[in-house]
Amino acid sequence: MSSRIRAQARRVIIVLTALFSCAVAFLAPMQRAAAEPGQWPGQYHYHLNDTSYRYDGIHGSFTGDVVYAVQSPAGGNRLIWSLRLSPYVQSLVQGPMSCGASVWGKPGYHDFHPSIPADYWWHSAVTALQLDTTYTLYAKCDFTAINGYTTAPGNVQYTVEFTLHSS
Repeated sequence: MSSRIRAQARRVIIVLTALFSCAVAFLAPMQRAAAEPGQWPGQYHYHLNDTSYRYDGIHGSFTGDVVYAVQSPAGGNRLIWSLRLSPYVQSLVQGPMSCGASVWGKPGYHDFHPSIPADYWWHSAVTALQLDTTYTLYAKCDFTAINGYTTAPGNVQYTVEFTLHSS
């Protein structure tokens, strides 16, 4: 194998390793600074007096705020969430991203953006949620990544399990 081909193969492996690390780190459980006793990372249990969750990590910032129907009857129970990728992840993205989200346990909810910039502030609302039901928000962005030498397909994905408790 020529030295040029070996060098290019090595660069592709470096990009894939960096992307795999990025995806694995983003999939790593999200943890709240002051979690409830027994709270698992990547989960949040909302209550009427505890309606906000925020996670800031090296791969991005996620927020989730709930509104209970008793607080706003016209809107029902809902989760309002947002995600912004970190500058580090944004620096890997070459061109637009394609991002989609769904909620396991909530058929019919989808939020899809076929062509958004890496610095997009992704936000959405999941409505008509049932109390005392566990849901999982799943989101994924696909993009072309660059490491300074070469490009390769990349993605980030995350999940957050949540429950709106009635008491």
